[in-house]
Amino acid sequence: MQSNCLYTSEVNSLYKIFKSPIPNSIILTGQDVDIISTIAKNLASLIISNTLINNRDDFEDYLFNSIHNDSNFILRIEPIFLEDKQRFKKKLYREDVKYVNDFFSTKDENNQKRVCIINLIDDLSLDAANSILKIIEEPNKNSHFILVNQNKSKCLKTIVSRSNRIFFGKLSYDYFANYYKHSENEEYLNYLYQITNGSSYLTKQFIEFNFYEISDHFKTLLINQSKIKANTANHYIDYLNNFKNVDQAIPVFFNYLQLLIIDETKKLCHKNEEFLIIKFLNIYTFIDSLSKKSIDLNLDFENLMISLFHRLKYD
Repeated sequence: MQSNCLYTSEVNSLYKIFKSPIPNSIILTGQDVDIISTIAKNLASLIISNTLINNRDDFEDYLFNSIHNDSNFILRIEPIFLEDKQRFKKKLYREDVKYVNDFFSTKDENNQKRVCIINLIDDLSLDAANSILKIIEEPNKNSHFILVNQNKSKCLKTIVSRSNRIFFGKLSYDYFANYYKHSENEEYLNYLYQITNGSSYLTKQFIEFNFYEISDHFKTLLINQSKIKANTANHYIDYLNNFKNVDQAIPVFFNYLQLLIIDETKKLCHKNEEFLIIKFLNIYTFIDSLSKKSIDLNLDFENLMISLFHRLKYD
């Protein structure tokens, strides 16, 4: 991966942190968690190694272009794949972080540094987040956390207050489009760049599930309730059931619908369509509640779809 001046100011901030006494906890916040996760992994490898970095350019090259093997001095906490259910675990609980204490309490010669990467901290349950907070509050000079965070609001304020946080901004369109130039037409890429605020992470998910197929249809239903028929929900249920990993597709699908709604709402603001704006924002909030129920309560998605289109029909 070539950086091409990618995240210049963010790399500068990380370099300053690296050249100073490295803090116990670093939070990397941004939409492009694929890229940020690579940075986290390479930064961790650099922290535990004796690699000599003489300047900022070498540091940037290491962050974006290095390839490293697993190390006993790096612990990665991330959702595991549940073979029996053929999907990734939706949350990280206290049992998933119980090894962190043992990992950091292991004694090494020569003051060896150890790094725990949590990818994503957004996925931590409250009890797991509090367990991590307790470790951060009792720092060891050779123990470090790198916390990958997508939604800045999904991070305990107490963890934030004890960490160095770096916000990763929006990718330039050229860099964004370079990921997908062979797989999607430019018009749709422009649209995805607009609704995702330049997030290659979200775009990758939307392209993977081919949500482009339903975009125009769903926007029509938003504007014209009479287009919603008794079997409309079933059509969307059948569409989603075509995915082998439907459990992973559902929250991404809800996210996509919300971004479509926000984009349509912005257009309405220029037309002073107050009634429709309120309606769309109410639907956005309803979808948000459905998404949370899907994740937290593991509810049957067919019933969630029926609820959604009933709300669209009669709101």
